[in-house]
Amino acid sequence: MAEASLIQDGIDRVQSAFQSIDKEYKRLQKQADRRRKDFEKRAERQLKRFQTELRKSPIVKRAESVRARVDEVRGGAQQALAERLETVLGTLQIATRTEVEKLERKLALLNKKVRELEKGTAA
Repeated sequence: MAEASLIQDGIDRVQSAFQSIDKEYKRLQKQADRRRKDFEKRAERQLKRFQTELRKSPIVKRAESVRARVDEVRGGAQQALAERLETVLGTLQIATRTEVEKLERKLALLNKKVRELEKGTAA
């Protein structure tokens, strides 16, 4: 009987140790989660502060204005190129892509009507 009691006592100690390890693990996990969240909040605040200061920088302001101007010029250049290309193609009597696509749609519509008429006369 003494041996059974001794074995049971050992099993109880092992179970108690596992329970305390589990509790400690959960405590450490909560602590790590809390620290991670705190770190994320601090990092977000610092990033926002950095972005705000960066936007105030004269270099960034200048770069943004240059970028806007480049976009504006690019749009104008694309439009001018398209207009000139259309003029050249018109002079050479070559259809533009939009004209060809328009003709293809009309042709498809006419083909459909012809098929419908053929089915009507066959019946």
